[in-house]
Amino acid sequence: MRTVLPIAIALVAAALSAQAAGTRGNAGRTIRIAATQPRRMLVDWRLREPADVLARIDVALGELEKLVRRAGEGGCDLVVLPEDTLGLGHWEAGNPQRLANVLPAAVERMLRRLGEAAAAHRTYLCCCSDTVGADGALRNTAFLLGRDGKEIGRYHKVNMPIHELHKQRGKGFPVFQTDDLGGVGMLICYDMVFPEAARCLALGGADIILHPTLGGAAVGSAEVSRAAFRTRAVENYVYVVVSQRGAGSMVLSPKGEVLAEGQGGGEIVRAEIDPFAGRDGGDAMNHQRDMRARLFRERSPAAFGLLTDLEPPVLRKVPETISIPDACRIANAALTVGEQEFAAAEALAREQKPEAALRAFEGLSARYPHTWIDRLARQRIATLRQRHAGKDGP
Repeated sequence: MRTVLPIAIALVAAALSAQAAGTRGNAGRTIRIAATQPRRMLVDWRLREPADVLARIDVALGELEKLVRRAGEGGCDLVVLPEDTLGLGHWEAGNPQRLANVLPAAVERMLRRLGEAAAAHRTYLCCCSDTVGADGALRNTAFLLGRDGKEIGRYHKVNMPIHELHKQRGKGFPVFQTDDLGGVGMLICYDMVFPEAARCLALGGADIILHPTLGGAAVGSAEVSRAAFRTRAVENYVYVVVSQRGAGSMVLSPKGEVLAEGQGGGEIVRAEIDPFAGRDGGDAMNHQRDMRARLFRERSPAAFGLLTDLEPPVLRKVPETISIPDACRIANAALTVGEQEFAAAEALAREQKPEAALRAFEGLSARYPHTWIDRLARQRIATLRQRHAGKDGP
């Protein structure tokens, strides 16, 4: 009996140790993350023929392949590209009736060419584009490709700003399990403004959240948005990888630390991380190696009913100011002809034609309410009127 007992204790200890090791996955093994911020490459919305659009996409893919190869040659294990990877957003706004003739072929080329570029260096890849499904619905979609260049899974954007609500919302937040990255979740742009989205991925077992985006994590200044990104990471104890066109890409730790941050267009932001570590934390009474062991047990889900209420009381205090169809129509025009009209009004002001410029800006403000065009037009109107008053003054 004296011999059996120590053996039994040793076996139990070994089993517990093996179980603990299993929960850590590949802890101690670091991987290199690349958050890209490609320069602005937008497909001209005035192109009409699908062949012309796809030719422009091929040019963009050539540039993106170079970024992926640079990251791969630099030893990166994961490359993240921004939302609207192909730069089709403006073109879609001006050609809604042509999407089914272009998007399927464009997405197929993107996945094949970028997948091959990533596979050549055995790196994971995340990219993003609008898609047209078999049901005909338009969806904003992020893709996760494995080291072999093949698709592991895709995520359809759930939370969308009003001008994007003509698209079909996703129905959930999938987490894709990998051996060396752990659980991987994806969010797209406006998703990150909603804390519930990142929390759903964390509760689903995500160790890392990939975030292709064209904007920030909060409605406000760049400083506020950066703080929100850090908060999303630490409130869920997950790594967050942000890829944004031109600027704003970063890698954040589960403690909300900015591990790497981009400065200029075309840059590749790199960081070394251990997806299975870096989560120690707690308070004076109880410290944990992985704070998720406490954090997600200390919640009180039964008290969170308002989060799923379709008509919460706050909506009675803030009535709707514009319909979804009107917002979509105005946004599409602002992205296309509106930009040209604003440039023409600016030219009138530069040419010292104040009265014509004033009429042009007033017309823009009326046609594009609540948009960037409206805001800037109002500023120009105020400036022009002030100058006119100054000339007429004493």
